[in-house]
Amino acid sequence: MPLEIKTCTPADFPRLVDVENWAFADNPFTPILFPGPFPPGAAEFRAQQLAADFENEATTTWLKIVDTDSQTPDEGISYAKWNIYKDAPPAPRMVRTFGEGCNVPACEAVFGGLAKQMARLLGDTRCLCLHILITDPAHQRRGAGGLLVKWGVDKAKELGLPAYVESTVNGHELYKKYGFEDVEVLEVDLSQYGAREMHRNWAMFANRQ
Repeated sequence: MPLEIKTCTPADFPRLVDVENWAFADNPFTPILFPGPFPPGAAEFRAQQLAADFENEATTTWLKIVDTDSQTPDEGISYAKWNIYKDAPPAPRMVRTFGEGCNVPACEAVFGGLAKQMARLLGDTRCLCLHILITDPAHQRRGAGGLLVKWGVDKAKELGLPAYVESTVNGHELYKKYGFEDVEVLEVDLSQYGAREMHRNWAMFANRQ
């Protein structure tokens, strides 16, 4: 069935949040970082946050993949958030607040570490950053995620800028396929919370001069 890239609208974010939850449900680190329980309306609040980002962040491009032959041809099966910093480097990430249902120390170690790594590696570099890439598990291995990665790499080449991503274990080979190369890996020891292996994220660049 043909897959097509479309731009998201605020109406897509409730579905996107569901896909995000499904995509990470089997990740062994999800119950460590986000053990729950979450307050009522947490999914709706997450969707509202993403919609606010859509409205207020000028560098952001939200994309989705749809199956044009399906019975719901406008429903996303894969989503990406690309930030295009063509006029100025990315600003330092805002300090995140982790609320009810989150393992705050573990989240701060992982996501705080990634924020520091990104700031150090990018510095004043203008670039494209892939911040979110998720695919509905029912539609994985159809090439949807690859189309969204390729979109950003092609855009980076068009603008003469590098592309940057923080890759989990699951996405590592996909990013390599589309020209990303490892720069360094951030390892966080979460064994005190029951993790059986290191939490790893690879900082990767494509089209780096």
